[in-house]
Amino acid sequence: MGKNGIDWQMLGNRIAEMRISRGITQMELAEMTGLSLTHIGYIEQGKRHGKFETYVHIVSLLGYTLNDLQTAELEEDITEDLVWELSSALSACDDHRKEPIVKIVRDMVHMIRLFHED
Repeated sequence: MGKNGIDWQMLGNRIAEMRISRGITQMELAEMTGLSLTHIGYIEQGKRHGKFETYVHIVSLLGYTLNDLQTAELEEDITEDLVWELSSALSACDDHRKEPIVKIVRDMVHMIRLFHED
């Protein structure tokens, strides 16, 4: 578990599963995201992580939602449009404005995890 209680290894594993389920190679994902092949590999292995919004962007490009990052079964969700909208809204903000939004999302995800552990 990393700082802020985020399990980067789990997130990386989920992204790898999502990518594979879509039949996309790491190289293709790197091209889609503008990240290097090495960076994609490190993310999937949980060895390196960056901003949470990078994960949001990757997940939305793969056609999944933030919810899918936490579920064992990968399935389509009607909230995809909302995640895409959030990702688009974040990409339109400068870093100073993104920080409070990302913090709120992190806090919400953390709260959801706490409620689902019971």
